[in-house]
Amino acid sequence: MRHWILDSRVGLRVLGMFALAAGAPMLLLATLSQRTVDATLARGEAALIASTAKSTSLQTLERLRVARQSLDLVHPRANQAVAHGVAAPLLAVVETDKLGQRRVVQGGRRAEALLSVPLAEATAAPSTRLLLIDAAAPGAPPGIVLIAYREGTARLGLIDPAFLWDGADELPAGIWLCALANGGQALFCSDDAVAETAARRLRDETWAARGAAAPPQVVKGLFLGADFAAPDWHFVAGPDLGAGSAAAESVRDTLPIAAAAGLLLAFLLGLVQTRRTMKPLVTLAEGARSFAQRRFGTRLDIRSADEFGELAGAFNEMAARLEAQFAELEALAEIDRDIVGHSDLQHIHARIVGHLRRLLPQRRVAVLQFVDAGARRALCLLAMPGADTPQAQALDLDAATADRLRQAPDWMPLDGLVPWPGEAEPGTLVLPLRWRDRCHGLIAIGAGPADELDDDSLRQVLELRNRAAIAGSAAEREQTLWREARYDSVTGLLNRQGLDEQLRRLIAAAGPAQRTLAVVFIDLDRFKTINDSLGHAAGDQALRGVAERLRQCLPAGALAARPAGDEFVVLLPDCGGVEHDGATALAQAVCDSLAQALVIRETAFFLRASVGIAHCSDPQQAPEHLLRSADHAMYQAKRQGGGRYAVFDARLDARALRRAWIEADLPLAGERGELRLLYQPRIDLAGARMDAVEALVRWQHPVHGLCSPAEFIAIAEESELIEHIGRWVIDTACAQVRAWRDQGFARLRVAVNLSGRQLASERLLPDLNAALARHGIRPTDLELEITESLLVEQTEAIVARLHELRRMGMTLALDDFGTGYSSMSYLRTLPIDTLKIDRAFVKDLGHDRTSLAVARAIVALASSLGMRTVAEGVERGDQWLALESLRCDEVQGFLFSPPVDAPAITRLLSAPPDWSALRSGETRGASPATVG
Repeated sequence: MRHWILDSRVGLRVLGMFALAAGAPMLLLATLSQRTVDATLARGEAALIASTAKSTSLQTLERLRVARQSLDLVHPRANQAVAHGVAAPLLAVVETDKLGQRRVVQGGRRAEALLSVPLAEATAAPSTRLLLIDAAAPGAPPGIVLIAYREGTARLGLIDPAFLWDGADELPAGIWLCALANGGQALFCSDDAVAETAARRLRDETWAARGAAAPPQVVKGLFLGADFAAPDWHFVAGPDLGAGSAAAESVRDTLPIAAAAGLLLAFLLGLVQTRRTMKPLVTLAEGARSFAQRRFGTRLDIRSADEFGELAGAFNEMAARLEAQFAELEALAEIDRDIVGHSDLQHIHARIVGHLRRLLPQRRVAVLQFVDAGARRALCLLAMPGADTPQAQALDLDAATADRLRQAPDWMPLDGLVPWPGEAEPGTLVLPLRWRDRCHGLIAIGAGPADELDDDSLRQVLELRNRAAIAGSAAEREQTLWREARYDSVTGLLNRQGLDEQLRRLIAAAGPAQRTLAVVFIDLDRFKTINDSLGHAAGDQALRGVAERLRQCLPAGALAARPAGDEFVVLLPDCGGVEHDGATALAQAVCDSLAQALVIRETAFFLRASVGIAHCSDPQQAPEHLLRSADHAMYQAKRQGGGRYAVFDARLDARALRRAWIEADLPLAGERGELRLLYQPRIDLAGARMDAVEALVRWQHPVHGLCSPAEFIAIAEESELIEHIGRWVIDTACAQVRAWRDQGFARLRVAVNLSGRQLASERLLPDLNAALARHGIRPTDLELEITESLLVEQTEAIVARLHELRRMGMTLALDDFGTGYSSMSYLRTLPIDTLKIDRAFVKDLGHDRTSLAVARAIVALASSLGMRTVAEGVERGDQWLALESLRCDEVQGFLFSPPVDAPAITRLLSAPPDWSALRSGETRGASPATVG
């Protein structure tokens, strides 16, 4: 005993844990049991008391109602019992007439108490009231009187207490009950000794909760206001003192004895079980130490028929199998290294088949890997018993066989489905290679000796199956990643990387084979409308529809790609050359196909496409250059209106190069001082004087020379660069106005053009205020010109911005009027000061009635709206005369001066020419072109 228990720290801990595990719950159980019994008795007693009070109150209310009925139906037999063994409801009845005289109807002397009961004023509606009157004898309960008012009369009835409280004292054992009036008067008590307790309980609702020893008592209110117009009565019930304590005491006496006995029994059982446990544990510990010293021949002699015996047997089996398991783990580790190192899948399958052959030498084994999503084709590696090397073969499976193989459970017999060489072999089992709900292939095991496929062999086969599944999944994932890297997820076409790889391959093959490679670049013209109206999910659906139409147009050998957005590219390896160009036929077919309606979510869209074609027969040509050439041709088709194709030529490349250097150098033009501001005079016809000039920006490139505003302004408006140029123009114009003011020219205004981006920008007002403040000029010194095209889709923000500019004091002019929107509504609502007649209506004045009619209408419209008019492009005297006859306010054009620099304008201000002499066109030499 000392060896197994006292000398063992584990044994002492186990024994102590047994004692603690048994003793603590036992004590806790005894305590909780006692509390539970007490609580259960208390709850039962409280429920019984509450039920008693409730039932008695309901019975009393019912008898009061019976008494009221008896009072309404007084007749000679009214005092008879209402039920067998129950007293009559009323002891006496008194009736009053309409004059208030009372007479005894029944009850004799007992009715005398009713003659002095005060009555309320009779009402027209029948009603019944309940009153309490003083008792006839001292210490007796008060009398209970019912008064029924009917048609100006009253009937009073004295309720018999024997009838009202009959059976109320028949209570469960150990319970008392009292009925109290609202003021605490005792109407009835089952025990007179508890009357004061009940009254005190009614007065103090918290009395029962003052201490744990306070007996449970219940107050049940009886509502009499509805039936009898009287205050509520209260029924107080409670237990007799000491009731139920005997049962509780019995439980308190019994539980400690039972707990002590259970604790002693648990200690003795723990002592025995500890000894039985510790002896085999010591043996196991000794065996484990021997095993740790690599003495695998160690065996444990434990013959108990319990888990210790099983553990010893398992320990002995483990020692015997350890060497085999080390070999197995090394084999699996080799396969794992191949999987992690992304070795060839066939190499991994060959290693798995080799291990299966060593494990099951008398069975045929095979590993199949599906090579397509439908499992219709598979690569099989088959090992036959006695064969030196496995055989590799490709299998084509019918649909039914493929489905059965893909959905087969583990160890399902599939006789004849695996194509063994030779005769069909029954009893073939398969293990599907599943990983993450996908079947990548299977392992097939042919028939053989039953003892060869024991549990350990099955485990090793499953380990090999799992690795084969992971290897197949990894190979498929690599293939998926390769495809995702080269194919577009939305359309299934080649993506940018896949397009680049295929284009390089085809370019290299084009020259030596004397084939002509064509690149067809396709851009959808109206794709943005789908995204804006239906969202990007609908846009993806549209792209898939376009891709499908594109596939239907492709000839054999062509490759299609979607490199980005709504752009598509087709590679034609052999398009037949420029003279017999299959690319143009394809481009026209694509344009025709995409011109047809594309229905997205029940909405028809007509997208159209712009197509560019570029050819290549030089294997040294860069793929980027070929794609850029096709892209330039596509933009040429788009500039021609879209819905058509264009073939690349060198002129397109030159324009593209020019656009490229403009985009590259324009952001730095302001910093390098390459931008210039020229001014064109505006002549007031009434006074034949120059009151305003229009500021026009020019770009003098140091290498490429003067760049037309039509080129660089259009490019700048495609980005935020136009805002930078606009700020430079405003600041430069304000500085020049300041210079002219300092020279004494106070009347001259400068008109500055605003782009759409500037007008929509939140920085416009701060920039204007900053420029005005920096140079110390007034808002009226500037005139801001906006083109009519900006008002085609006028928004609340644009309208609000124009009103803000007007509130600042700016003059607003509408440029190119008559060439754009030309709606009369915005002229009425927008704060426009000046209309500028476009040169298209001025050039034919003097000899074209239509132009004269249009100009007259514009001037009349402006005059009626209180606006000034300025005519642009005046180059002849007859145009001046015509505009003067129409009462146009100002004119500008080459008749007076082309745009010139600020010093030339200063000279014109200092020595103004005779502008009126230009009416007849006789003194063109007076223009600043010669004055300067």
